[in-house]
Amino acid sequence: MRVRVLVLALVVAVVVACGGPPSVIRDEMATTAEVKAGAATIVVFTDFQCPFCRKAHAALAPIVEARRDRVRVVLRHVPLPRHPDARTAARAAVCVETLTRPLLDDYVHALFEAQDLSEAACEELAVERGVDRDRFQRCLADAATDARVERDLAAFDAVGGDGVPLLYVGRTRLEGAPSRSRLEAAVDDAIAGK
Repeated sequence: MRVRVLVLALVVAVVVACGGPPSVIRDEMATTAEVKAGAATIVVFTDFQCPFCRKAHAALAPIVEARRDRVRVVLRHVPLPRHPDARTAARAAVCVETLTRPLLDDYVHALFEAQDLSEAACEELAVERGVDRDRFQRCLADAATDARVERDLAAFDAVGGDGVPLLYVGRTRLEGAPSRSRLEAAVDDAIAGK
């Protein structure tokens, strides 16, 4: 009888684990519920130099803006080695998020549109948006900034990421650069709790 109960518990655990998003996504969804009740979670694994990520951002940004009070966007950085300035831009975005969270959306948009993502260019984009230059430079030099990027890369591995962009819109996983209509449907489904 005891073995039967243990087997049943194991089966239930496997079904629960397989039936939903990975734990790193569930954790973000739980955080959303705590900080923004009733909102949907959008987790975006991205690289600022990736042309497909730029396309996904261009499609997603107006959808998020129109539903600002009903979504929480979580950016996870996956700077690809073949993009020489991607890690620089990711580190800069981490610092803007750390120092001045309200400026992050505008800064992320600027990074996705910028042709130059060198360290100097990323710094100027931040300063233009009101970030203190000295604090920004200290943040870039802080080991915690690189540690955050490494945690994002580990989360990407944990969800079985194979390429960017990779989005979780609520429980829906979208790979590649989905169309605006596909993104909009996924966001609306997530808001509706589907």
